[in-house]
Amino acid sequence: MNENQPQTELTDDEIRHVAHLARLAITVSEVSKAKKDLTAIFTHISRSSAVDTDGVQPLDHPTELLNHLREDTCSDSLSQQQVLANAPVIKDVYFAVPKVLGEST
Repeated sequence: MNENQPQTELTDDEIRHVAHLARLAITVSEVSKAKKDLTAIFTHISRSSAVDTDGVQPLDHPTELLNHLREDTCSDSLSQQQVLANAPVIKDVYFAVPKVLGEST
């Protein structure tokens, strides 16, 4: 899109439709602000589309990401007493947690 070309402004109906699709309640006063904001966004996208990207490799992240994984090795596990020592409340040999279903006792 050329800078001198007129920008296409969205209609009020289009703004209300987009708001409906996004499950947003939008007031009459918000329609004009949304129209201005979305028009600016779409104008910027149109300008970006005009940039020559021939020979530019697509990328999924601006920096190379590497997973730093440790080797999967077996080790000694904690004893039941060590695990229960970290619990805020225990009942017998179990973690005591609030009841979430049914009636509480």
